[in-house]
Amino acid sequence: MPLLLLFALIISVFFVFFSPIRVQGPSMVPTLMPEDRVLITHGDKDPSRGDVIVLIADENGSPIELVKRVIGLPGDIVEIKGDTAYVNGVHEPERGQMVYGRDPTYGQSTKVAPGQLFVMGDNRAVSEDSRYIGTVPLSGVKGKVVAVFAPIQRMRFVH
Repeated sequence: MPLLLLFALIISVFFVFFSPIRVQGPSMVPTLMPEDRVLITHGDKDPSRGDVIVLIADENGSPIELVKRVIGLPGDIVEIKGDTAYVNGVHEPERGQMVYGRDPTYGQSTKVAPGQLFVMGDNRAVSEDSRYIGTVPLSGVKGKVVAVFAPIQRMRFVH
C-alpha cells in the first residue's frame, strides 16, 4: 500500500509541473519530428534565448499552438539574412537548424518590443514563425519543451 501511495504521489506531482503535447508539422525538424510526444513545463513564463517553447499565437484572428525556438527577447534587435538570425549583431548559435540561405525576407531587422518574443522553427524553409507572423506575446507562452518521451527510440531531453 505505501508503494502504491508513493507512485500516486509521484504521478500527481509530475502532472502538476509538466504537460504532454504532440508536435504537429515539420517546422522544428531535426530537433523535433512530426508526431513526437513531448513534455512541457507549466508556468515557465521566462524563456531564455535558444529555448524550445510551446506558445499560443494569433493567426488571422484565430489562436494556434506553436512549437518554436526563442531567438530574440524583449529589447533584442534580430536581423534575418537568408534564414540565419543575427541577434544584436551576433550570429545565432548552431543548434542543428536546417538553414538554406534562401529566405525571401533577406535583410529584415526587428526590434523585439517589451512583452514580446521573436521565434523561429529549426526547419527554416517551412517554418511559419516571427519572420511571417511577427513577434509573439510572452504572455502566450505555455511552457518550455524539456523532453521527448515518445516514440521510445527518440526519447531524450531537449536543449
